[in-house]
Amino acid sequence: MFKVLRLIDIRCSLQYIPQNSLSIMPKYNGYETPEYQVIDGPVKDASYEVRKYPTAKWTSTEVSSPVLDGAPSTGFRRLFNYITGKNESGNTISMTCPVTIAVNNRESAFANMKTIVSFYVPTSHQEKPPVPTADDVYTEDRKETTVYVKTFGGFAKSKDWYNQVTQLREDLIKDGVKEDQIKNDMFYAVSYDNPYKFFWRRNEVWITKKSNKETLSSNKNKIQHPMKNKLQIVKINSENNDDNANLAPR
Repeated sequence: MFKVLRLIDIRCSLQYIPQNSLSIMPKYNGYETPEYQVIDGPVKDASYEVRKYPTAKWTSTEVSSPVLDGAPSTGFRRLFNYITGKNESGNTISMTCPVTIAVNNRESAFANMKTIVSFYVPTSHQEKPPVPTADDVYTEDRKETTVYVKTFGGFAKSKDWYNQVTQLREDLIKDGVKEDQIKNDMFYAVSYDNPYKFFWRRNEVWITKKSNKETLSSNKNKIQHPMKNKLQIVKINSENNDDNANLAPR
């Protein structure tokens, strides 16, 4: 029975994926969502979608947590306080969706996970969002971004986010996307529904596509590193030759 319900949940989540390459995401369950454009991916009929999000403002807060499951509730509470009046104007700001969680790789196995939990600033406040009064909440200017998106249903936990983003990364590599063309040091865990919605939930994982400039920079570093090693080898050989010359009988 559980498997049947989960299958229905996933199928109902997928119905919200727009098929037209010029689609703009409509409201989701009455909440405003950010605009985006669906663009061509590396292959047809892929298991994921490629979206281009225009430059926009998001309200964000950084959360450090030992596990990913601990970040959403802490971040949501701070952001909810902001939209319900904890800002310099004292205004109530409309709730939007989705909630995005930027998940960064741990610095070490024992370090806390660093995440950034964000709400999209509604269109009515995009030009001049109310300034947060809490020190741990800020307005983020998110530049135009292209992301690879995999959608799935159910109540997502830490292992689900990681399993889904791993599968997405494997699918991208299989379809010809090179590792230096995507950001491998972070991903977005994206949630559209509140905790009290039990069925037809929608979750997404996003992997950011690097800009051409970032890709060129990565390739340049790869080219420079072998040369650096070669120069070190030449230097070592030169030093060895000098030592041998000093040791040679005169």
